[in-house]
Amino acid sequence: MKNKKLIVGIIILIAFIGLILFIKTNAQKTKAGKMMAPAAQARKGMKKAPAQKVISKGKGGLTIRIASSKNMEIPMRIKAFKAIDGRSSVYETSSVGGRMQEVTPGTYDIELDTVPQKIFKNIKVSEGRETVEDLGCVMGAITVRTINAKKAATYYPMRILYSNTNDMVTAYMTNKTMDIVPGSYDIEIGTSPRLYKKDVKVAAGKEVIIDMGCVAGSLLVKTVDENGKNVHLSVRITRADTNEIVSSATSNKPVDLGKGAYNIEVFSNPRQSKKGVTVNLGEESVAEFTVSAPVVPQKPAKPTASAKK
Repeated sequence: MKNKKLIVGIIILIAFIGLILFIKTNAQKTKAGKMMAPAAQARKGMKKAPAQKVISKGKGGLTIRIASSKNMEIPMRIKAFKAIDGRSSVYETSSVGGRMQEVTPGTYDIELDTVPQKIFKNIKVSEGRETVEDLGCVMGAITVRTINAKKAATYYPMRILYSNTNDMVTAYMTNKTMDIVPGSYDIEIGTSPRLYKKDVKVAAGKEVIIDMGCVAGSLLVKTVDENGKNVHLSVRITRADTNEIVSSATSNKPVDLGKGAYNIEVFSNPRQSKKGVTVNLGEESVAEFTVSAPVVPQKPAKPTASAKK
């Protein structure tokens, strides 16, 4: 009986000691967790300091930031010219937007590779320091939309001119977006005959959309021989009112033309012509000619065996 009581007492004592050790261990873990939490938060809140750019002795750093018409920074080509006096500057280096370029300390004029080129003046660079010049959005955009007689987008050549002049800024295509320096421009579209849009104003960060709609009809000069077979010949098309040549083409192929009346001359033998053929926007006109079939030159007969001897 005594042994049983002794065993029960030992079991109770071991359980009590285990409970004390468990409580002590948990308390230590909780304390350590509380101490580590602020340190972890502090590490999380810390930001990595940007790596400092190393600049060579006797040099300064120049970074030009440029945004497109969509206000997105772009790596546009730039040229840096160092000012030597109040009237002139000399070329020093080339770079691209967003990249630091080492230059000798001084004052610089920066030429951007925009359309047309634009210059920013009096940008100062100090020795041992990076000068960051954020020029922001320096361009707007122009899109000229055109469709042909089949209601499909057609890429006509176009010229961008300074307003009220014949001085060309650049050449481009319709249905394509072009970034350009803000200003006022005239647009010449290379249809037959040409179309014009005057005094188009472009603002920085904005796109000007000019929807010309359907700008052409279609003229098919059809030439066939006496048997109804197609014969391809040279064709000249002129305006009926001014006799200006608007197209030199090949027959049996449709030609896009602006609305108007046209004279057609076919270089058959003998030549044939039709005057005042009307072309309407979005429609196909046909002018048909019957011409003589071209004479196929005969090959010389091969010499016979007796002739060879």
